Amino acid sequence: MNTTLIAALAASVAMSTPATAQDDTADIESTIDALYAVISGPVGQERDFNAMRAMFMEGAAMGAVGAGEGGNGAGSVITLDDYIERSGPWLVENGFTERATRTEIDQWGEIAYARSAYEGVNGVTGEVFLIGVNYITLFKIDGDWKIASILWRTESEDWPVDAAFE
Repeated sequence: MNTTLIAALAASVAMSTPATAQDDTADIESTIDALYAVISGPVGQERDFNAMRAMFMEGAAMGAVGAGEGGNGAGSVITLDDYIERSGPWLVENGFTERATRTEIDQWGEIAYARSAYEGVNGVTGEVFLIGVNYITLFKIDGDWKIASILWRTESEDWPVDAAFE
């Protein structure tokens, strides 16, 4: 009796569990690398914002957060089109390269979450002038990883980048 019950339970679990969970880390990393690449370029180089739009889900959100006045927190959320309108001209006029310095990805099925430390490099001087962490949420839709949201925070004395990875 016990053997039959155990066999029946094992069979039902085997039927409802996929043979293997799919690890899409390389595809997710590729999407994140493409995001950094599309906003990066020298002074005068137009960015391919159509390619950027293709990386994002419809209705995706972008936002910056920080300590705010008195350390109580402050932030704003914008759409991808808002970002393109506000930042696009600046990226072309000033030149800017953003590169990942460390990325950790957690994936569960069709949901992924990435913490990606970055450096922003001045297009004229080549100096790093911006350091922080992007928090990126992605969904797998029709076989492709799409960005659902990005929140970022620049590093501060109270919040060094390494603290995001502890």
